[in-house]
Amino acid sequence: MATISDIAHQANVSRTLVSRVLNNKPGVSPENRKKILEIIEKNHYVPNGLAKSLVLQKTNTIGVVMDDLCNNFFFKLIAGLQDAAEAQGYNILFCSGRKDMATRLKYVDYLTGGCTDGIIAYGSCFDDEELFRYVAAKSANSVLIESNLSGCATDKILLDNFHGAYTATEHLIKQGRKNIIHVTCDMNYDVGLERLNGFVQAMHDYRMPLGPDSILYADHFESIAYQQMQKRLSQDARPDACFAGADKPAFGVLRAAMEAGLSVPGDLAVIGFDDDVSDSKDILFPSLSTMRQPLYEMGQAGVALLIDKINHPDREPAVKSFNAELVLRETCK
Repeated sequence: MATISDIAHQANVSRTLVSRVLNNKPGVSPENRKKILEIIEKNHYVPNGLAKSLVLQKTNTIGVVMDDLCNNFFFKLIAGLQDAAEAQGYNILFCSGRKDMATRLKYVDYLTGGCTDGIIAYGSCFDDEELFRYVAAKSANSVLIESNLSGCATDKILLDNFHGAYTATEHLIKQGRKNIIHVTCDMNYDVGLERLNGFVQAMHDYRMPLGPDSILYADHFESIAYQQMQKRLSQDARPDACFAGADKPAFGVLRAAMEAGLSVPGDLAVIGFDDDVSDSKDILFPSLSTMRQPLYEMGQAGVALLIDKINHPDREPAVKSFNAELVLRETCK
């Protein structure tokens, strides 16, 4: 396999001149450029990517650390990241942390060790704080998606979960629902608290009744929400509407309501959050009304922010916020 030295020898020019041609730099006469390109083509020369990146101090590669690359909920985010990177001439490396902090920190070390120009990390769990602070400390070029960690001077892509929850609750109120409950998602995540707060604020603003039975604490699994809703439906004054902090618990609510013989949305209107799918395969759910996250656009924006930071390293950290979209389907009109 030919080297730069071989190309220079055959063209009777310096290695520097060959390097200028390879990197499309000025300072080469048209005659020498044509001669060198012909010799490169004749020898099927392929530049060494690592050596080139060391010279240019740029890899044109972005690293991404996530928990689960196989979760279909994240496919739109992944597509947005990849499409935006490729459109700007960047390669992208995805690393799955599999919810293990040591694994995620190891990948951050790898991605910030010279093989990428910057790194993007996704997550909103309180337990992820160590990861996000590590990312910000290891790379001046970094973007956090969904994490609004205070005191962390890095670019951020955020979803306004409070506003989304408020919008969903307000819609139920304006539909004339009188006994609205909230089933939380996992409260170990920032989004869980933000969506709970949005529900409570909307209920207060519209002077709706809000008592100890108005909030059922669940997580991101259908089973817990199903059990909680079963207990709630056994009490007096059944709810006539539910805003769930995520679609997974919303499906648990629907299962309990359908088993109790309630019609949806007649007896019980339900709105979820995320535009996700049910884990259950043994029941046909009505199509769920939800607050849809613009995950594809958030991925694109994350890449745009990172590349801008790479090109303008001295600028101040930036934050870009997105709103969720209310999508009305069969469970709420």
